[in-house]
Amino acid sequence: MHRLFNWLILADVESSVARAQLRELRNHLPLLYSLLIANASLLTWTYSDITPFWMSWGTFACASAVCLSRIPFWLRLRTSKISDQDVLRHLRRAVLLSGVLALLFIGWAMLLDGYGSALEHSYSAIFIATTVICSLFCLMHLPQAATMIVVLVAPVYVGYYAFAEVDLVFLGIALNVVLVVLVMMKVLFRAFHTFTTMIRSQNEIIARHLEVEKLNIENERLANTDALTELTNRRYFFVELQKWIDQKDAEFTLALLDLDKFKPINDRYGHPAGDQLLATIGGRLKKLCNKDILISRLGGDEFGVLIRLDPDQFMGHAHDTITAPVEIFGKSLSVGCSIGFARFPTSARTADELLHQADADLYANKRSKVQTLGIRTAI
Repeated sequence: MHRLFNWLILADVESSVARAQLRELRNHLPLLYSLLIANASLLTWTYSDITPFWMSWGTFACASAVCLSRIPFWLRLRTSKISDQDVLRHLRRAVLLSGVLALLFIGWAMLLDGYGSALEHSYSAIFIATTVICSLFCLMHLPQAATMIVVLVAPVYVGYYAFAEVDLVFLGIALNVVLVVLVMMKVLFRAFHTFTTMIRSQNEIIARHLEVEKLNIENERLANTDALTELTNRRYFFVELQKWIDQKDAEFTLALLDLDKFKPINDRYGHPAGDQLLATIGGRLKKLCNKDILISRLGGDEFGVLIRLDPDQFMGHAHDTITAPVEIFGKSLSVGCSIGFARFPTSARTADELLHQADADLYANKRSKVQTLGIRTAI
């Protein structure tokens, strides 16, 4: 009993399945409410001349008001913009309202059945049958509501014709309708199982797709990242260099940085010390990067820089960042830095020309240890 109650209140439903159910109900329930109003109007018209006004048109007005109030709600509902808690709240309300409307309509039909001849009684039986069957179709994505309708309507429907003073044909009609409804419920549950399986499969596909995208992004990052310094690598640097060149009205500076006295440290203290020194300097340089400054490790102890800002000011910061001592294995180690510049488009107009100019300026400065900004006329 506890499991049945939890099922009826959708206590254990998956959030993705619940959202998909609500999305389907948004399409079907306005149709169901419209049909209920249409069916009720025809039933009212059939009995309007032989029943009191409150029983026919009065009850019809109340039932129609409830249905009409729900149609705009479902038409305006945007399932993607509400929380999981609201999704469950709307579904539970739909289950409860299905039970209430089922009792209202069958009670009303049984009440009207006390008036008129066999012709009117036949229409009451048809009204109940068609309304229930259509409701099951429209609620096939919410089996809790469909079950609520069948459980409440079927016993009343059969019981009424079993004990009412009417022709046994009506009891046969009621039993036949209930048998059809039971078969429909079996089909409905199978269809709902297929529906939930499809939703779960879609979720798995989406999850795998997101995982693949995540892996692709990570692979792309690894392919463009220097593992030791975590700066971007040579491959990424040259791709970005071409992008900067291709930009309209581009003006920037390319700089090459080379560490001085790094090899002696590597030779004396070993490669682990050299790697740690490079990693520390790389971490410092990474903090200087932004949308106007790109720093990449080109290989060994050489770094490439693309700068849109004033290069003199930046390189002062970069020089101080690189030459600051690093504590390694209990020793304070430091290196120098030589820098070579080339400006686009004043010094060069292609990637090869920029690199050639910056490389020449780097080695000239490395020999003289005087760091100046080499400005050349574009070829």
